[in-house]
Amino acid sequence: MTGTDRRDPKTAVLEATELAIAGMSYDRGLLWLATPEDRLVATYDPVTGTMAERLVYAHEVWDVAVDSGGFWLVTGGGKLGRRIVLWSLEEERELKQFDCPDGAASGLTRLQDKLWVAHRHNRKLFCLDAQSGKVNWVIRTDHECFSPAAYKNELWLIESDPGPLGHWSRAQECRYFFSRFDPGRERIVERLPVAFAPSCMAFDGARFWYAEEGKKGFASTARPLPPRL
Repeated sequence: MTGTDRRDPKTAVLEATELAIAGMSYDRGLLWLATPEDRLVATYDPVTGTMAERLVYAHEVWDVAVDSGGFWLVTGGGKLGRRIVLWSLEEERELKQFDCPDGAASGLTRLQDKLWVAHRHNRKLFCLDAQSGKVNWVIRTDHECFSPAAYKNELWLIESDPGPLGHWSRAQECRYFFSRFDPGRERIVERLPVAFAPSCMAFDGARFWYAEEGKKGFASTARPLPPRL
């Protein structure tokens, strides 16, 4: 099993503005953050404004999704350079690990005992069995998608439309959305445009939490009200 680096929690002071955040999730009042440069999993309490270190891992950590008794990580290793790990907080060790299918490592979330993993550039969503890591099905998306996020029974993600020339388009032609995806119908059912380039996102039912590409720290914005009919 992979070990961890140890730091004294009494001397480890975390500042959100110093963290380059690649993944996040929201669970039971806490925002969970993954920072690959620091190989760190941390939490932020929106009520008190306090940060806490949860894990310093042996490899880069690209995303985190909370499970009972621990959390899932997208981290380094595996056949294609990325793997999914279930880490136990109580036992302080890996309980499970799977290779990311097709090297998909653009974020993961846990929803209804399944893991949802995104492959941004291949425009795919993978649904995995959380017990075995077996791929239940693969869904092709209209746009690039990444940073899936679960809220109750909802599956949210970031969509990116790079523009008419794909990745050769100008930066100002790229559009981003916080979008709600219906797995049953395999389609987007709600699409909210954002005026910045997000690197990851989490949703708490009222606010979207996000980090921006090329910037450290994170921010939040209220969910827009649906238009009146």
